[in-house]
Amino acid sequence: MKVLLSILLALCCLGTLTLGEIPWETVWQGALHKIQDSSSWNPLIDERLPRLIVLLCTGASLAVAGAVMQALFQNPLASPSVLGISCGGSLAVIPIFIFEWHVSHPFFVPLAAFGGCLGTLLLVYALARKNGRVPVPTLILTGIAISTLLFAIQGAILYALRDNWQLVQMITEWEAGSTADRNWKHVNMQLPLTLMGLIGCLRYRRELNLLALGDEEALNLGVDVTKVRWRLFLFVALLTGGAIAAVGIIAFFGLVLPHLLRQSQGADHVRLIPMCILGGAAFLALMDNLLRLFSIHALSIGNVSAILGGLFFLILLVGYKRTYAES
Repeated sequence: MKVLLSILLALCCLGTLTLGEIPWETVWQGALHKIQDSSSWNPLIDERLPRLIVLLCTGASLAVAGAVMQALFQNPLASPSVLGISCGGSLAVIPIFIFEWHVSHPFFVPLAAFGGCLGTLLLVYALARKNGRVPVPTLILTGIAISTLLFAIQGAILYALRDNWQLVQMITEWEAGSTADRNWKHVNMQLPLTLMGLIGCLRYRRELNLLALGDEEALNLGVDVTKVRWRLFLFVALLTGGAIAAVGIIAFFGLVLPHLLRQSQGADHVRLIPMCILGGAAFLALMDNLLRLFSIHALSIGNVSAILGGLFFLILLVGYKRTYAES
């Protein structure tokens, strides 16, 4: 499985760098010219390469964030989009666009996205927690309720701004999870958050295995449950916030991929987290390549992920409902 994902990732990276309307020979010659003249624009170095980095970071971030949340809450339905974390990060970024701070202070975008994600995650956890536990049905319902509320607030803001159609268009395209016109500014906004989040999650892989057994078992086995949980919350917010800042909302990607990898590779997070990094990067790049290969301009990568992920979420929900009814 690891070898297949590595091959797929390599092919997708090659496809991202070569696919485009401009012939490869022209692109390559322009890249050689740019080495001599850094002021010239080249699609390989200034557009395709940063888009590839953003795709790899976003895919890995969302997949790992989903896997960590599913382990923390012992719930296969947990993910940044289902629990409203993505909506919280998106809503926090909208004022940055409204006041045009993204132009003068681009780093405000990832900071706002991170803060919105972390605040929403803590709110959902606080509301869903009861007697020191987080019941699965309560967690999902709380997440959906918070997500619905945040989405409604966001819709009201966009409606109030409807006369400023350029601003509304920019926010709409960003929220749709579009990878068009990604550049090094987006890489700089995302990469530091992604690296900190991935390194942190890799550091706590063994603790995730113990937390998946339950808080009491993990505590008996020597895990400082409270400290580890809050640190993992921080890492999840970093990963999700970085993805939102660079691409927008890629709904359900953090739900589907970790679940499939867990079913095929097992629940050992020592192996699962690296597989999520590899698989998330490969499959998100694959989705983007397919959209560009077949010239599907009416849909963004976020639209496709939301449609396919929504269907997968319904299937999981029906299966969970049957299991819960039988028990």
